[in-house]
Amino acid sequence: MAAEETQQDGSKTLVSFVVGLLIGGMLVWAFSGPADHADHDDENMNGDAAMSEDMDTNEESDEASETTDQTPSTPEVATLPVGDGSVVANDQAAGMSVVLEQATYPINEGWIGVRDLNNGQLSFIKGVVRFSAAAGLVPQNIALQYPTQPGQEYAVVMFSDNGDNVFNPAGDVQIDQIFATFTAQ
Repeated sequence: MAAEETQQDGSKTLVSFVVGLLIGGMLVWAFSGPADHADHDDENMNGDAAMSEDMDTNEESDEASETTDQTPSTPEVATLPVGDGSVVANDQAAGMSVVLEQATYPINEGWIGVRDLNNGQLSFIKGVVRFSAAAGLVPQNIALQYPTQPGQEYAVVMFSDNGDNVFNPAGDVQIDQIFATFTAQ
């Protein structure tokens, strides 16, 4: 009986070992990426030529690693100009965006948008874009949900943000000022 149990234990150990090797091999294959598989296929198919290409690739990899070993520079975050609040938006072609030539924002976080201007009265909001000193968001243009129309006058306005970073005219209060006007051409 003891010999039979020892043989079963040995079989279990062998099966466990083989299963472990298979799982390990599949994990290495799955996480190695497609470039690694292509290199190995080339070696098997082309012999010496593949070895020469691999040497060239290794030299390139060494050069690449030398450049990546340097301390990476942090991306420069744009600085939001904050001050009295002013915008320059020249008359421009009608379309789905409005170019801001220059802007100084009266608050650190909020929304800048375009509204229809009819006989001096603000009406429909055409589109808004977020600005943020903390996130480095300094818009150069405003993407619109609805296009501007030739000959129509528009106003550039700003809204405070209620903290959720989602524009909602019910919760994001418009600053009581028209910062610029322009006419679509």
